[in-house]
Amino acid sequence: MVDPDPAVAGVVDGFLQEIRRWYEGERKPNNKVNTNVMTVAMILVHQLGEHYPLEEARFLTSSQVRGMGGGKIKRILAEHGEHRPFTAEGGRTSRGTVGLARRLAELLNGAAVAEEYRRLPVERRVDVRFHLQGWLVDCVRRDYFDQRLIEADVDFNKPTRAVIAAYLGAARLREGSVAGALAQHLVGAKLSLRFPGLEISNEKHTTADKQTGRRGDFEVGDTAFHVTMSPGEGLFVNRCRANLNEGFRPFVLVPADRVSAALQLADNAGLDDRVTVVGIEDFVSVNVDEMAQYSTAEIRKKLRELLERYNERVRAMEPDPSLQVQIPANL
Repeated sequence: MVDPDPAVAGVVDGFLQEIRRWYEGERKPNNKVNTNVMTVAMILVHQLGEHYPLEEARFLTSSQVRGMGGGKIKRILAEHGEHRPFTAEGGRTSRGTVGLARRLAELLNGAAVAEEYRRLPVERRVDVRFHLQGWLVDCVRRDYFDQRLIEADVDFNKPTRAVIAAYLGAARLREGSVAGALAQHLVGAKLSLRFPGLEISNEKHTTADKQTGRRGDFEVGDTAFHVTMSPGEGLFVNRCRANLNEGFRPFVLVPADRVSAALQLADNAGLDDRVTVVGIEDFVSVNVDEMAQYSTAEIRKKLRELLERYNERVRAMEPDPSLQVQIPANL
């Protein structure tokens, strides 16, 4: 979220203290936050930009929060660059939202910055509202999208590569190292399906090679596979050169849009003709197509096997279940 203008930063911080206290107070023992909490906050903050103090007659009807609905929430999310499907109803049909709204309104009306906010001109109030909603959209990303299984909007009439790219793209939308974890376990799943007679190692994505004595993320024959979302100089200068010195063939897997950068790094290290660099999407999809003998019906079966194997490997090693993928019902 972009920092607010200094002219309103104090007001934004003051209101955020109250919103954060209310929001965290609604967090469940399992650390989850109900989507109603998120939608109520976004709607009340929206009204905060138009009317203050917040009066029940303006933000409540006889049974629900006024203005609550999926369309309004969708627009607020879009204003902050979030376009993934959220909740269609936006909490409109839940009676529990009334109590949530009353408690939050009381905190906002009694905030220490209340008088300062009242003195702000309309355009400054809109600025305050925008930044408060930006904080809430970040909460939606963290406490809703990042807690769900990784879902991708895939078209199975497109090449297999597009399906793999869709899942990788969905993981890249999440914070932290989610995309790196998906890439590593997806490659591991592919190798284990392609070579059922071999033992393909399975480690947490945060486990460093040195901790296990591995020459890469995976070893097959005398080839060391390195899976990374962001190739760096050290990978080639240190890891790949060490592989070569030990008689191993380094094989670097990166997202398709990083292949050119990785090839340049290999060239800079003087290893351009000794290291294989391939896009993750191509590496996985080509084998799926081959194992399916290029039959459309078999490709779907193999894709399902791949995703199921991926989830098995994640469940076996990762403490975070949200790193699993949602397997489409039509696959």
